Amino acid sequence: MQPPELSVVIATHNRHQMLRRCLDALATQTADPATFEVIVADDASSDGTPEVVEGLTTPYSLRLLRLSKHGQAGAQNAGIEAAAGIVCLTLDDDVIASPTLIAAHLEAHREDPRTIGVGALTQAPISEGDWFARSVARGWAEHYENLAGRPARWTDCFGANVSFPRQALLDAGGIATDLDVAFDFDIALRLCQRGCVPRFLPEAHGIHDDKGKGTRGMLRDAARQGAMHVELSRRYPDRAEELLNWRLGPRTERLFRRLALACKVHPVLLAAPGHLLPGDGRKMIWLHFVRRLAFWGGVREAVTKPEWKQLTHAPDRRTQLAMASPFGVVAVAAVEKAPL
Repeated sequence: MQPPELSVVIATHNRHQMLRRCLDALATQTADPATFEVIVADDASSDGTPEVVEGLTTPYSLRLLRLSKHGQAGAQNAGIEAAAGIVCLTLDDDVIASPTLIAAHLEAHREDPRTIGVGALTQAPISEGDWFARSVARGWAEHYENLAGRPARWTDCFGANVSFPRQALLDAGGIATDLDVAFDFDIALRLCQRGCVPRFLPEAHGIHDDKGKGTRGMLRDAARQGAMHVELSRRYPDRAEELLNWRLGPRTERLFRRLALACKVHPVLLAAPGHLLPGDGRKMIWLHFVRRLAFWGGVREAVTKPEWKQLTHAPDRRTQLAMASPFGVVAVAAVEKAPL
């Protein structure tokens, strides 16, 4: 038998119902099942996940890796190591693939082996009672509508539905296991530095079912992302402008953001009244304010007072981000700010 062209790597832990739905969707692909395999990297599940996987009959080759606790990135690395395909697609277990998802990733890599395939994601319908979560879903849709009209960047490479050349992944050292979040951005940047090119693939569409995560969970994620962006800025100081742009948003928003952070106002308190605002447009403006507030709260917790001042009071429309690298060397990145 010919080896598959593409290996789908799904890291999972104690979510066998979501995983089963994900695997069922992969059984309805337009791509020839012989062209891809699916590797489930089970991260020490205790809910019967291995038995569920082993009990399935699928048109594609399905393999199970039983792992001790590795974390998501570590489980993905194990799947990439075991993969037989020349392309690896990392797919989250809560993503329901459209029938054309695999075919779109395959076609892109056949056209250019250096491709980082950025698949589209739509948030699953969310309860009408959670205006914030519904607005986040709308924001995701707007992001991909915008992405269809511009070149994809490394900061668009969300690991829930993204494909890479396997050998390039291995040569780059695999996915970082010392980052809690943003390890998808990290590997995308390292691959771009090695000549890979992100490409948006609208036909590689999946539905991301994040219904179990409400306002609080989404704001916690935003704060964690802020802290991880600090860590990425320390690792890649020349990318600080893309990762930590205090000037993002209108001037009035920045003033309110600074005040809320100084007064230590919890973003959840500000999210609550958003449903009272008339019109979807005003709700989206409030959503972006609250999410950025949570993000910068995470940044504030991860930096020193001098670093915070440099980030948020940069003179002459320039950012001078001075942070200690993992080796204790101070790296200073001075980059042009976007116009006000």
